[in-house]
Amino acid sequence: MKVMIGIFAFVIFACIGSFIGVCYDRIPKGEKVWKGRSHCDLCGRTLGAWELIPIVSFICLKGRCRKCKGKISIASTLIEICTAAVGTLAVLVYGLTVQGIVFGFAACILFEIALIDQKTMNISDLTCLLVALCGVVLTVVNGSYISSLIGMVCVSLPFFIIKLFGGMGMGDVKLMCAVGILLGWQQTLLAAFFGLIIASVAALILKATEKKGWKSEIPFGPYLCAGTYLSMLVGTQCIDAYLSLFP
Repeated sequence: MKVMIGIFAFVIFACIGSFIGVCYDRIPKGEKVWKGRSHCDLCGRTLGAWELIPIVSFICLKGRCRKCKGKISIASTLIEICTAAVGTLAVLVYGLTVQGIVFGFAACILFEIALIDQKTMNISDLTCLLVALCGVVLTVVNGSYISSLIGMVCVSLPFFIIKLFGGMGMGDVKLMCAVGILLGWQQTLLAAFFGLIIASVAALILKATEKKGWKSEIPFGPYLCAGTYLSMLVGTQCIDAYLSLFP
């Protein structure tokens, strides 16, 4: 049964990943996501329905355009696979429950936020709103109103103060406000902690490889998304393990 759930979830989230791939391609170019059919970047031919099947079409076409035989970028296929993976893992961890389904969709949105922020240094209000809506669903189902209300401000408020001094973008503030609704205050604090750790390690690696200087701007959103995803998957266990240290 679990295998069937995993396969079904993978297919659904791969389809979402296909849309995220479109966003990744078009948003940085300033193109409309909802308008215009997908086409070959080399010859401009409009793609048929069967050529848009996530992952499968790339394999069947052997990574080349059916008409011009030019190489198709593997980026969209990798995005489909990664989106399907992060969403499916969340469902497998929590099962076919409301929390599992909501976390699966939230994981896909977080992945989209990370990709676009990495490329454009911008987090859209719409994606933050979608994360918040996922949180509202869980809040209503679980009755965790107080935790979500505290979660909205426990990280976003300090981030907003940092933003006033130019140390952070407003998108990061809105993102953590939405995450607070989704995870509640304890796991949101843990998400921010994970994000800061991951960002610090990444900054050290970039500095060591001389790809970025200490004063270079790097998008913080991808690391916050990674921290949120980790907290989503193992946050409760980490918090319980920490509290068990105290008699």
